[in-house]
Order: sequence, then structure tokens, then C-alpha cells
Amino acid sequence: MLLKTERNWKALLTPGDEQRLNGILEQIKKHRAAYLTADEVKLAQLWCALLETQKQNAALDARLRRLEFVLSGIATRSQTLDKSADKLLESLGRF
Repeated sequence: MLLKTERNWKALLTPGDEQRLNGILEQIKKHRAAYLTADEVKLAQLWCALLETQKQNAALDARLRRLEFVLSGIATRSQTLDKSADKLLESLGRF
């Protein structure tokens, strides 16, 4: 008698990784209509996951650029204030 054993490869992942994978699967559900009409559904799901990853990467990149802009402005203002303080101290020293 042959018994069919089902391989649950996700059970071999760490609990954190399995949770992360389930999160990815939840994210790509919004593309279900697209990948279910594909000839190779699993491959289309992978492409949808890649698309979602790319979107997340672009959002993080935009946030990073914004932070760099803000920090650059803070550094520039700090240097300007330091120069103004030096000029004030020099002027007080001459007084």
C-alpha cells in the first residue's frame, strides 16, 4: 500500500520566516485576478511578489532620499550657525 505524504516545506522554515512568507502571500492576493489567468500560476505569483518587493523598495528609497535631504539641511544650517557664532565671539573679543 502506497501512502502519499504531503510535503509541507513551509513547516521547515523558522516561525519568523514562515510568518514573513505568509505576509508576502497576503500582499500578492490583490493580484489574484492576474496570476490566476496565467498559464503558469506559480510563476506569475512569483512575478507578482517581485513586483510588490520592487514597490516596497521604491517607497523605502523615497523615504531615504527625504531623510538625506532633511539631514543635509540640518548640517548646512548647523555649519552656518557655527560660523555666525565664531564671528560673534571674534567681534566680542575685539570689543
